[in-house]
Amino acid sequence: MKHFTYESLNPSEKTLEIIKQIAHSCRSVKLKDGSRIMFCVN
Repeated sequence: MKHFTYESLNPSEKTLEIIKQIAHSCRSVKLKDGSRIMFCVN
């Protein structure tokens, strides 16, 4: 069984940059019926 440590949970700089780009360009909108949709803008 593999044990996870805090060191193994740290993402690389490249992974962090990708996450930041996605977070910056994707938006979530809540509709009147309560559902949510996600879309990405350029």
